[in-house]
Amino acid sequence: MSEPHAKDSKGPFDVDRSIPLLPVAADILEEATRKVSALEPVVDAYADRRGQLQIRYDASSVGIRDIERLLDESGVGRLSNTWWRLKSAWYRFVDDNARSSAHSSGGACCNQPPTLWSGDHDVDRKE
Repeated sequence: MSEPHAKDSKGPFDVDRSIPLLPVAADILEEATRKVSALEPVVDAYADRRGQLQIRYDASSVGIRDIERLLDESGVGRLSNTWWRLKSAWYRFVDDNARSSAHSSGGACCNQPPTLWSGDHDVDRKE
């Protein structure tokens, strides 16, 4: 199994994920890791000794769905327990949000925060 060799600096949308994998033959795992590493937004990917895929990628370009699909196509299964399903759903939400934020054309809806008297209230008026 390959060891980490990622660069130390992180980009604004780089995320680190640990994906628990089902036991699989070493050659299949190595091939799947090579395929995942070949994606351009993937900074680093390796299988650790605990049977987890450690991966760092740019979430503005690729998401956990893409990584999971590539693993499925390579014949590498993932755990399907409740905890992993919950984490995977959270990762999908965060990755989709990062992609939306990275590709949005503007910032917030306005550049002025609301004040206490925003709306139709007249500050000088006494009630």
